[in-house]
Amino acid sequence: MKNTSVIRLGFLEKLLIIVSPILSGIIGWFLPRLLEIVKRIPLFADSKFIELFNFINPFWLSVIFMFIGVIVGILFSLTIYSEALKMRITSESIHISKDDQEKQITKSNVKAVFVDKRQVVVIDQADREWLRETSDINPGKIKDTFLMHNFPWLEQDPYKQEYSLWKLEDERFSSSVNTILYERRNAIREGNTKKVKHLRKDLNELGVFVKDQGEDQFVRSIKQ
Repeated sequence: MKNTSVIRLGFLEKLLIIVSPILSGIIGWFLPRLLEIVKRIPLFADSKFIELFNFINPFWLSVIFMFIGVIVGILFSLTIYSEALKMRITSESIHISKDDQEKQITKSNVKAVFVDKRQVVVIDQADREWLRETSDINPGKIKDTFLMHNFPWLEQDPYKQEYSLWKLEDERFSSSVNTILYERRNAIREGNTKKVKHLRKDLNELGVFVKDQGEDQFVRSIKQ
């Protein structure tokens, strides 16, 4: 049997998964009390929506809201688990599970592994970022795990000096790359994290790799 190391959820992620259904249920239980306070406000006193709850026994109304709260909390917990970075590492390969997707890379295709501001980064032999994902796990534990399986660990990004701030109509890139970077900057400003991730993948396919500092994007590229 191959010696396998598993890196899953960090402390904060585990805490949120456990606490979310409980906290949502408690909020749901006390929500009818909040509605009683709201009904005393003249602006909402005649609200048809609030009047609907007058026909339900207060105890059962609390039970209903508590149940709904628990369900919402469970769905939130499942989302956290799905989006958390989970790694299975052997002396032959790295297996990643995240966002309900899985991928694998063999050790022979790995050029470097390091942690960059809480992000686990894996560089392949073509100098591409095979992985750049945030992890709540202690960076020291991640380092020890990869070293135990003899992966090429680095203390910092070997391409750190190649990144520079992207600006509108950057002459280093084609119009298509600049368009993606522009859309991605807008997505960052709008807080659309899903679109930000998808556009990063598009850039990676074009040989362009990006680090974020607030709303600023620092980029490097490789020859195609």
